[in-house]
Amino acid sequence: MVVLSCQVRSKENGTELKWEGSVVMSTINSLNVDPETKDELLTNNLTITSFKSVNSGVYICKHVNRNAVLSQASRTLKLVTETKEGFTFNEANKTESANLSCNINLPNVKNVTWIKNNIDLSDKSHYIEENNTLTIKSPERKHAGTYIARFFIEGSLDHYDCEVDFTAPPHVDDFEKAKNLIQDDNMELQCKVQGFPHAVVTWYKDDIELNVTEGGRVTLMPLNGYKNAHLKIKSVEFSDAGEYECKAYSAYFDVSSSKKVTVRVKDKLAALWPFLGIVGEVIILCTIIFIYEKRRNKRAEQEEINAQEAKNSETKAGLRRREKRSEN
Repeated sequence: MVVLSCQVRSKENGTELKWEGSVVMSTINSLNVDPETKDELLTNNLTITSFKSVNSGVYICKHVNRNAVLSQASRTLKLVTETKEGFTFNEANKTESANLSCNINLPNVKNVTWIKNNIDLSDKSHYIEENNTLTIKSPERKHAGTYIARFFIEGSLDHYDCEVDFTAPPHVDDFEKAKNLIQDDNMELQCKVQGFPHAVVTWYKDDIELNVTEGGRVTLMPLNGYKNAHLKIKSVEFSDAGEYECKAYSAYFDVSSSKKVTVRVKDKLAALWPFLGIVGEVIILCTIIFIYEKRRNKRAEQEEINAQEAKNSETKAGLRRREKRSEN
């Protein structure tokens, strides 16, 4: 789609903007106010939804008042032919470098800059730009995406963007081996997917597609450009325990990648059981010590009584012997 915008400042009645060119459809003038100068801004946008060779040519925007031309500006449009070559990543057959290239049929190109995600690829240690070709050293799946070769035109502020794709089948990164939660905790699982074009992410629990209802405890959020890749469950219950699977399917490659993680949910009092066990052991130990000490004290007391009785018996026996000797 091509949009040509024409704008003038005007306070005169009867002023309008008109487009003339190869193929011009009816356009509408709109009047707005500049928030800084408070001047009236007259705007007329010419939109070409599907640009074809028949649309090539010179387009003129005329500022007129009662059929008198006050000023005008022109713009030349030309259908650009792209010759480009992308790259497809293959895990089983990795290469030392990946080459992306784009050539266009414009004779007055000044220079070319390669861009990804609106960032210039200035890291020369990893990227090499030469003759409309971008070389990526040691390409990996993480480098997949749309790259833009931005052509700057000599003697003009305009530029032309040529999109070149680095494609890669989807791959889901490993989860942690297991996730242990306590009842009423909040759970989050992030499905980190690499590859391009972006795959469709679907969640499963115990091999059944996860049922998500609006306003419920379970929600799916986007992650790194992948819709539904971030799973959240509020206040987990015992029924939330199970095996969760994230599957990323690419219609472009007709392949999928998936990873699983086991989620366990424990009783919210589970943390108290070890403490209660220790307390119980202490109580039992104290009871045993108490009973043992009580019995030991009782034995000691009985032994003391027995010793006293034995002593008294010996004393009485001694007195009787003395009495017998006295009688004799």
